[in-house]
Amino acid sequence: MHYECVILADSPTALSELCGISILERLLRTLQRCGITHATVLSSTRKVIAEQLCRPSWPRSQLPVTVRERPAGLVTVAQIADVWPNTGRLLLVVRGDTVFDSRLLRLLSARSVATALVDSAVPPELQVLIASAPNTGKGKLCGAALLQRDWAFTQNGSLEEALRQNVETGGIETLDVADQPLYYPALLREFRAFWFPAPLGAQKKEAQEILLDSVQKGGLDIPALIHGPIEKFLVSHLCRTRITPHHLTIMWATGAVATTVLFATGYLLWGIVVALIVGIIDGLDGKQARIKVETTKAGKLEHQLDTLFAFVWPTALAYHFYVSGQLPGAFRYLGLLLLGEALDGAGQAGIRLASEKQMQAPSLLNLLVRLVGGRRNIYIWVLTIGVVLGSPAKSFVVMAWWELLTAAIDIPHAAWALWPLWQKKRA
Repeated sequence: MHYECVILADSPTALSELCGISILERLLRTLQRCGITHATVLSSTRKVIAEQLCRPSWPRSQLPVTVRERPAGLVTVAQIADVWPNTGRLLLVVRGDTVFDSRLLRLLSARSVATALVDSAVPPELQVLIASAPNTGKGKLCGAALLQRDWAFTQNGSLEEALRQNVETGGIETLDVADQPLYYPALLREFRAFWFPAPLGAQKKEAQEILLDSVQKGGLDIPALIHGPIEKFLVSHLCRTRITPHHLTIMWATGAVATTVLFATGYLLWGIVVALIVGIIDGLDGKQARIKVETTKAGKLEHQLDTLFAFVWPTALAYHFYVSGQLPGAFRYLGLLLLGEALDGAGQAGIRLASEKQMQAPSLLNLLVRLVGGRRNIYIWVLTIGVVLGSPAKSFVVMAWWELLTAAIDIPHAAWALWPLWQKKRA
């Protein structure tokens, strides 16, 4: 892993705003999360860039940034050599007016030899956005490269031309975007790694659509599929505000507590209404964090809260159905439901592990089970049907058996998915 980086950034393209932050700011936040510990910004518009970067930005507060002046015109290899850090044989050099999927920067910075990032099979939806990128016999130059000190101090002329020639002649290795796995474990779905220069005019809308699509997780249940377009619309506006993911998490947690109280005290209809709102807010904090690159370790707390309320809401319902006399065996069914939740959680964890290790999307069976299987969103719908039909207690019984059935499918499925890994490990 290489921890130093030089960013080539000039105003105004590097300061173009997409989804609430500039392209340069997005890049810096991404680099920090890729493990880069210091960045030097090389710019022919140093004053403007420095003014922008001096503004407080907690999402990149752990990444020291130095801004250095360079003459106007093409970036030369000599200019890179002049700011080369004293330590390190290899140096990551990135264009500050280009948006990069974090996977690409992680892969590139982890290489042990000089490497240029190229794309030999640009998908149709990106071709208009990256038409201006330089062509080589091995694909488009993406604007990021890991350079070797000895190589940099022996090259002349522009950086772009030097990279192009060395890519053509094999003097520098290439990392092809088109060869990277489509499966993205963090999103639980297949999603091609993307990159594109600062968009112009009408292209900006297309670029923002790509970014918004890049934060959507896969493996959703039916209610979440309905929530998806609503969440996307809300995030497209929230990302331009000062509302942070933490604010949304607090709103979600507050609503979840209110739902618990409403369920426990028998106000089921109001509890359902609040729970439906919570279901939408639940997806917003993660999307807001990913779209503005504001993810933190503390953000994992939201996942823990999500797991907590998956147990708390059924417990509140069981309490209400028991004390109201509607379901004397409510706590027995609660035990069945919680057992199913625990077993299903273990099964899903095994399926995710197998997918991540093999870098393959989960099977069609897993997608179908996640679509209709026992989950908090599904249970709100089941409870809604029970309230409408005048038998909410019976809906609780349905939840318990539904969860056990889901676990009965996921546990053997996880064993089947993990079996090739166990066999490989034993071999």
